[in-house]
Amino acid sequence: MKLNAEQSEQVIDDVIRQLDLSYEMNTDVSMIREILTEIKLDDFQTSYLPMTLFFKEISSQAQALGPMISNIKWGLVHNGPAIIEFLNIALTKKWLTKSDYITKSVHIAFILEAITAAMCNSTVFYDEYVEHVHLKEKEIGIDREHKFKTFLKTFPGSLNFFGSAKAISLDMALVYFRVSRELSGAKVTKKAINELYDLEKISFLEYKLLLPLCKKGHCMCHDWLRINIYEAGATEYKKGFSKNALAAHVLAEDVLKRCHPEQYLLRQVYPENAKGDFYASLVGDNFVPVINLSEEWKNLYLTWNMAFILGELNNLHYLFPKLLIPSVLCAKNDNFLGVRIISLWVSINNALFLNFNHTEKLTAPENRREMALVWGDINHKYAEEFYKKNQTSENNNLHSSFDKRFSRPYISLIKQIINFIKR
Repeated sequence: MKLNAEQSEQVIDDVIRQLDLSYEMNTDVSMIREILTEIKLDDFQTSYLPMTLFFKEISSQAQALGPMISNIKWGLVHNGPAIIEFLNIALTKKWLTKSDYITKSVHIAFILEAITAAMCNSTVFYDEYVEHVHLKEKEIGIDREHKFKTFLKTFPGSLNFFGSAKAISLDMALVYFRVSRELSGAKVTKKAINELYDLEKISFLEYKLLLPLCKKGHCMCHDWLRINIYEAGATEYKKGFSKNALAAHVLAEDVLKRCHPEQYLLRQVYPENAKGDFYASLVGDNFVPVINLSEEWKNLYLTWNMAFILGELNNLHYLFPKLLIPSVLCAKNDNFLGVRIISLWVSINNALFLNFNHTEKLTAPENRREMALVWGDINHKYAEEFYKKNQTSENNNLHSSFDKRFSRPYISLIKQIINFIKR
């Protein structure tokens, strides 16, 4: 049952109390330092002043978490009706309990929000952060210059096929975004990337990744967004989460039918309803991806992906924040995909580092399947509503197209991953 704004706010406040959180809580410096070590940022140096100050301050003194929590509440009320429906059921069934990992997850979200916002608004910080992560990956034997070797190396660390595939396929999007910024938002053409390669501004691997994007009529949404949604949808379908997989199908097929070519425009990227000195410090004009996905599509994506994470993955304290941070949850519709890709890339690599560390791994709740199935039922309802409202053909049957697409999901997925590796 859909709840109104007042009811939604009450559900969120009840969830906050149930998890032993509050709008008055501050960060724990020792926990912040622990997280920075886990994600290999304890020795990170950046020339971008706002983030230099951020890392210095969070490592030395407590910071207020209330503004971020309030912004997350605002985002859920405005963008998460299906999520709130699930949370309301979770409260009734007493699925939500306080935990040190919940508290840690809030701290992780605090760090992730700053990194994501800074990467969106500063090309300098974006480049420095990506370079640092790649250097740390090389220290554990992961070299992204060799994709197949990377897949084999990351497989034990990611613990599943999906994680390894995701870690590889995201690189293409990161390279594309960086080069588009380098070209000041101009179209990525073969001539342009040839010039960048000759000037040694891109590597040979980046050059090879970008070549397919120069083809006439290419749409970034088709080559990246659909395959990543399908990766997750195929995985959960095989595990018996078919109702949530239907939501993945609806999202992917809508992108196929309504491809929205990206633009790169000079703008600053802040979450809606964002307040505070940190966001104000992220000053600068940067070319950022602008893709006009609808609000309904964004909201369905958020709830679908959260249910997928709950049903499929571990280390939820590191993976849930990537969807709940204000920069993603409260993103403007046309900024959403760009911000989402950055948040996902950062989180996937954080989780990868965590799995390679000799530290305790956090498994999901024992009743995760029951919880994910309930959430999938909710998402199934919203997916059908979205499909009926946005279908382009009366003869296009949702369930028959779903059955056809998912009859052999892994075979299709493997073919798509091979194409990524070959590039």
